[in-house]
Amino acid sequence: MPVFCAACGCNNRRSIQTRSRLRRQWEVALRREDFVATETSKLCSEHFKPEDLDRTGQIVRLRDGAIPSVFSFPSHLQRVGVFLLYITHK
Repeated sequence: MPVFCAACGCNNRRSIQTRSRLRRQWEVALRREDFVATETSKLCSEHFKPEDLDRTGQIVRLRDGAIPSVFSFPSHLQRVGVFLLYITHK
């Protein structure tokens, strides 16, 4: 059953499809071979940026759409993406 946002004028909703898409993004971010997230899979707050967390209430909550991005991957799982910037002075 979809869950709708209660804010006035907002039509956003959470459904099986949106949860499935987000779950897939989390699986990719984890870089674990053949890993499939389930309803009981959990990640601690250490794997999210501070701006991904809502600390305004008594309970720390994960903001909608937050993707885990803080990891200490072993070298073989590190992404290669080195960019070189060449500056020339005239």
